[in-house]
Amino acid sequence: RRRLIGPEEMAKMKEAQEFQRKLLQAQKKGDKKLIQKLKRKEEYYQKISAEVMKKNMILMFVSLGIFYAVFMALTPLYGSVGVVASLPSDLTIPFISQGNKLTFIGWYILALLAAGMPMGKIFEVKPEEVESYAKKGVKDEK
Repeated sequence: RRRLIGPEEMAKMKEAQEFQRKLLQAQKKGDKKLIQKLKRKEEYYQKISAEVMKKNMILMFVSLGIFYAVFMALTPLYGSVGVVASLPSDLTIPFISQGNKLTFIGWYILALLAAGMPMGKIFEVKPEEVESYAKKGVKDEK
């Protein structure tokens, strides 16, 4: 993620989030002057958000592909691609189970969610890291 979304993009993303927070506060207060002032900058911040979202989507699809490849590689070791687990008697999960049987695709989706959320938190780049990295880069240029 750090290679795909560098410190500059992270700093821009933080700036866009700050803009959204200010705009929300102005709308809650009903400060029309401030809202107009912020609306002038809105297009710029939307472009930044779109760029970062695009990179996040690329990252998501790459991780989805890797995860799927691992599942497909391990499938021959553990059996066919049919039913991989039985759910409790009355539990039916729409789109990923057939009755109370969990299919390979359903197991894949559940495992992706279960593994992806904690890994996303572990490997997330924090804004404090971006600031320190940016300051370090500025010092190195001088």
